Amino acid sequence: MAARLAPVKRGPKLWLGVAALVIVAAVGIFFATRSSSPSKSATTTTGAPSASASTTTTALSTSQATWTVTSLSDPNSLDALSCPSTKLCVAVDDDGHAVISTNPTGGASAWHEVVIDGTNALDAVACPSVTLCVAVDETGDVVTSTNPTGGASAWKVADADTNYYLDGLSCPSVHFCAAVDEESYVVTSTNPSGGASAWTAKAVDGADGFDGVSCPDPHFCVATDDHAHLLTSTNPTGGASAWKHANIDGATDGSNNLGAVSCPSAHLCVTSGSGAAGAPILTSTNPTGGASAWTRTAAPNNVPLETFSCPSTHLCLAEDPATDMIISTDPTGGAATWTAVDEGQPNHMAAGISCPTLSLCVAVGNDSVLTSINP
Repeated sequence: MAARLAPVKRGPKLWLGVAALVIVAAVGIFFATRSSSPSKSATTTTGAPSASASTTTTALSTSQATWTVTSLSDPNSLDALSCPSTKLCVAVDDDGHAVISTNPTGGASAWHEVVIDGTNALDAVACPSVTLCVAVDETGDVVTSTNPTGGASAWKVADADTNYYLDGLSCPSVHFCAAVDEESYVVTSTNPSGGASAWTAKAVDGADGFDGVSCPDPHFCVATDDHAHLLTSTNPTGGASAWKHANIDGATDGSNNLGAVSCPSAHLCVTSGSGAAGAPILTSTNPTGGASAWTRTAAPNNVPLETFSCPSTHLCLAEDPATDMIISTDPTGGAATWTAVDEGQPNHMAAGISCPTLSLCVAVGNDSVLTSINP
């Protein structure tokens, strides 16, 4: 990786919203405050949820799905989640911990905490299989394990993007991962657990910082930045010339920030915008087709959506900062197909959701886990 001058680090993005513990029309999500910790120390201690952890079940009505809320009583904020199967979920927090379960619906005692990255804030995690999990942190480290339940010693830290804040990650297979940082670099590997030398960082987005990335397969990635640009590539490791730019949100270049992006296939991507140009949902069935291939739909309540997860082309979940859960079973169908449900609980903000199957969704937020076997 070519040497780069260390930037003035931008802090974690400020999620403006509040969100909650309750249930949603057909889905519910529960997310977490994002924050960062500056220090970096080697630690191999493990722990478990505290004795005061609790489990409760709530529903918006008898006709709607039931979600179970489990409080882990963790003083740290859970930042992201990946569940490669119904038998493994891995969450990461803002203080270097992974919180892991082989029975995500099993209540507080089924979740166990392990320190995998000192006290660094872990901002994203992706587990393409039960035998590989990858996380990225605020200092440019990649943390990997081929045995995620094996304790602290089973996780290895590699410096993949020195001093740069990695804030997005997608691993569509065990043989390919793409991460993005806040200073315009895409960091890729075809051997994610191979150590620092297995990762390559290339600048692809000028002076703009990335906000998210989604790769439905190793040969197609979509990334979003903080100046309304969407970047696509059918050769993600190919450097700047292999990435196409399109301003998909904002009459004036840079008038809006694009947030999280989710692409369940190469034929559907969903993201959202926020800023002077409004707070739309943006969808495309031809993501590489340029700005004209993207449809702008007003988000419910016209407020930004802070996280997206589309486990299939027929189900997308999101959360807004007004304590609403947003769901659609027809993401490209226009405003009428997106429904907002008031979660009813303040003081929680979006973190992550993962649905290993359409009959199990797991979400994290602050110190809690939300599960549904009927999302």
